[in-house]
Amino acid sequence: MSDRGGEITREGERYPPPVHDLEYLGLEPPQSGGAQPIATGVWWLRIPLPMELNHINVWLLEHGDGWTLVDTGMAEEVCREAWIRLEQDALAGRPLRRIFVTHDHPDHMGLAPWLAARHEADVWMSAYAHRSSGEFLDTPKEALAERIRGFLHAHGVDVPAGATLSRGDHREWYGGLPPLAHAPVDGDSIEVGSGTWQVVETGGHCRGHLCLHDAARGLLISGDQVLPTISPNVSVLSSAPDADPLRDFLASLERLRSCDAGTLVLPSHGRPFRGLHRRLADLTSHHREQLDILVSHLTEPKTADELLPVLFRRVPRGFHRLLAIGETVAHLNYLVRQGALTRQADAEGRLRFVAG
Repeated sequence: MSDRGGEITREGERYPPPVHDLEYLGLEPPQSGGAQPIATGVWWLRIPLPMELNHINVWLLEHGDGWTLVDTGMAEEVCREAWIRLEQDALAGRPLRRIFVTHDHPDHMGLAPWLAARHEADVWMSAYAHRSSGEFLDTPKEALAERIRGFLHAHGVDVPAGATLSRGDHREWYGGLPPLAHAPVDGDSIEVGSGTWQVVETGGHCRGHLCLHDAARGLLISGDQVLPTISPNVSVLSSAPDADPLRDFLASLERLRSCDAGTLVLPSHGRPFRGLHRRLADLTSHHREQLDILVSHLTEPKTADELLPVLFRRVPRGFHRLLAIGETVAHLNYLVRQGALTRQADAEGRLRFVAG
């Protein structure tokens, strides 16, 4: 039960995000150890992951006599083995000069310390993401488990006495905290990979999430903010139980509409595609529909846990249940902020929501 967000597939959701016709590149994903050219100076790599979401796309940008790498994979042996093959083949003997981390989830930054040490590369990521991941890694497991237990109790889930909450902690997927060489901010420009990329900070899935946009060539490295077939997890975490990440996510989707409609999206999962504006509309309408469904079902006070069958076809178990609770609370908090719901706490500290 992680406090770090992360992706969750939407197969069990009652109302999956509609997928309109997207135009995928007529390219097969690169094989392990290989690289697929996407544009001049831009290469697509794929790292296997030991989880349900079984891969992450990472991007190589030509950087003088070396490379800038966008994201890394997690600190697992299968990922390290893939990188050893990539160093022999795809990198063509040229070192990584810079590692740009889109956000602080382990599949995106877990191998940053290992790769930085191997290549003497600088690590760039947002200051918030670097600080947040450091605080998470420094939090004792017992303290994290107790915080998650309290969060779950507040939203209607009783964790049996003696049950472990370490599953999903996943700090072993991080190879430690890499030294931060530079903290790019929204609006910065980076000249690399035969283009000029603007840093675009987006929110909701993860605070401090950075995309890279090359407007002249119509390229967007979207991280997890925009994916072609699944909706990124937008969750309230136990570390910030009153946060409103859905508001940030919807605002970020609206902001990305400023990209040209023909932009080629380079996502962290799935295949590169065109159809950005259609995908943004899909994601927005999906969350708006979820909000309407919750309001219509809250004629009587209910906890987030009681609402899981409303939003999910099959109520998730284990780690996915925590993610589902977090995402449900994100929608509930949004509606409370909008004045559509009120929130009530009983004598035991359980929170119930009702249409206001």
